[in-house]
Amino acid sequence: MTGRGKLDVMAPRKMLEKTERKLENARTNMKIAVALSDMTAAEVSQRAGLSINVLGKYLRGETMISFGNMQAVCDTLDIPVGLITSDHQITPARIRFHRLINRMSEEQVSSFLEAEMHKSGA
Repeated sequence: MTGRGKLDVMAPRKMLEKTERKLENARTNMKIAVALSDMTAAEVSQRAGLSINVLGKYLRGETMISFGNMQAVCDTLDIPVGLITSDHQITPARIRFHRLINRMSEEQVSSFLEAEMHKSGA
């Protein structure tokens, strides 16, 4: 509905476009993540417990991948699904940052965030 109570006929199309953009971002980020790893797509597939061609077909755009399989691939690559599905392009720095945070205790994360807030004047 629009602000005046009228049905927004473009809403489903906009949602579809947003979903398609997110799916393509995920595919691109997955390609980058595999390229940044020391494994081939076939090796990642096997280590994730998938058939050898599942990831390659997904990366080439020939098929979709289930969330469970995406999670298995992300676990194999040691990256969170959130990095893959993000609107931001995955980078080595984003991967390193995630791994750093995972090694930190809750107290260390809180201290880091507090220090950053003081730096930015927030």
